[in-house]
Amino acid sequence: MNSTIYVLSQILIILTVLGVIGAILYSLQHAFRRLAIPNRQDRLRWISLGLLLWLLILAIAARLHLFHQAGDTLPKLVWVLLPGILLIGVLTGSKSFGSVLKMIPTAWLIKIQVFRIGTEAALWLGYKGGFVPLQMTFEWLNQDIVVGLTALLAGHLFFERRLLKFQAIIWNFFGILLTINFLWLAFTSVPNKWQLFFVTPHHTILSETPFIWILGFSVPFALAMHIFCIKRLLMRAG
Repeated sequence: MNSTIYVLSQILIILTVLGVIGAILYSLQHAFRRLAIPNRQDRLRWISLGLLLWLLILAIAARLHLFHQAGDTLPKLVWVLLPGILLIGVLTGSKSFGSVLKMIPTAWLIKIQVFRIGTEAALWLGYKGGFVPLQMTFEWLNQDIVVGLTALLAGHLFFERRLLKFQAIIWNFFGILLTINFLWLAFTSVPNKWQLFFVTPHHTILSETPFIWILGFSVPFALAMHIFCIKRLLMRAG
């Protein structure tokens, strides 16, 4: 394993995740201001603390090797993903969050997916450095980077001139399918009884810090943006 590339990949993951958190807080501040929500700075402070605390918990647990178990990595990594999935369900069904979501430009929910370029670049660096298997990169089976590369253009084309609702919904469903494909590749590349890819290196890197944030934060966030965008589009008239 190339140690220099390993450090560069770590830095890229950290910067990408922190950038997403900054974008989340900025968009929420915009929405709270438009809704004239009282004590919005306190609310934003608690949200930011909650997000950072979750990242810290994941990082510490990964450093303690709580997610890595030779021959049976899959079940523990599923637990990393579940909290984010449950939060998506809660927020999707929340009327109060629905009011906040209406204040966020729908195009933003698409354009923010550009962050996936950073995640995929880190994985590609991992392959070049010898600690990520080929199937987890855009050089083979993981084409998740397509969403990131098209996000800014899609957000502009679908919303800036006129609303192209159908095209936007299709784009989001395509993004969901690529996210599911990423998860399938991740869970079938790590040592477990469902493992399909036995090429080396095994994809245990997702159980390490800060790569654990990909499953614990980046993947749920990507899914959330797709689902919230589809919800907004279905709520819009015309």
